[in-house]
Amino acid sequence: MWIAEETVRELDRPGSRDELARVATRAARAASGEPIEILWDGMWIRRAEGISFPDPELFQTAQPRWDRWCHMATKYVCDADDYWFHVYKPKLGDVIVDIGAGRGEDVFAFSQKVGSEGHVWAIEAHPTNYRVLNRFCELNGLANVQTLNVACVDVPARLHIETLPVWESNFVRSGDATPTSFPVEGVTFDSLAAEMGLDHIDFLKMNIEGAERQALPGCRNAMMRTAHVCIAAHDFRAGRGEGEDFRTLGFVREFLTDCGFELITRDEDPRYYVPYHVHGVRRDASGVDDLGS
Repeated sequence: MWIAEETVRELDRPGSRDELARVATRAARAASGEPIEILWDGMWIRRAEGISFPDPELFQTAQPRWDRWCHMATKYVCDADDYWFHVYKPKLGDVIVDIGAGRGEDVFAFSQKVGSEGHVWAIEAHPTNYRVLNRFCELNGLANVQTLNVACVDVPARLHIETLPVWESNFVRSGDATPTSFPVEGVTFDSLAAEMGLDHIDFLKMNIEGAERQALPGCRNAMMRTAHVCIAAHDFRAGRGEGEDFRTLGFVREFLTDCGFELITRDEDPRYYVPYHVHGVRRDASGVDDLGS
């Protein structure tokens, strides 16, 4: 561990966390050579490049990737440009919907790109990730972001979200609770869009680990008011033997085509997940503002 377990056990409690923060900051700076800071503000936080990153598992990390920890804000912006803005080019004042917002890694770039005149709707199902997402937005002044703690589905239901060792892989499912799952309310995005008065969406991103098969049918009406989309399919997880429910690429392509989008994929990209990012541009995008609800 990068901080001795006995030190964490001794100091990670009320009255001692400021000392643990000092110890951790010294260790992080010595290891990274960068002015990273560790602090406690309701949860453990890493601060680098002037940006605060809430991190509940901070002291559970065996060996941090210091290059990532010290340049995470830069990585967030570069990743958004690469993955989500490959076709869609954001403008000030745009409205973005992020279904599967995680801990704010894409919300950070979305918020910057649309500016104070724009708006980002960030939807995250897992309660821990949602708590981190809210804190991330609060700490970094992302005032143009509104968060919702629900799962997007085709039929309203009470569901569960599984907690995996790599939190980015958490997924929503039906069935019984397990020791590693949390209950979550499943709603259609169409109902959320109506409730929020979303009459136009410039870009809708969805990255929900196979649940896109259930979520997309509940977005159909809103899709007719959306100019650009990028849906992450997850066939590569099926290919790893994690279950055929993750094989969604064909469904995503058919659904978006039926909703009036021209599709673009990067089939030759060597990264195992990028060819499964399905970008869509509405064929009648010039008139999308005039589409009815």
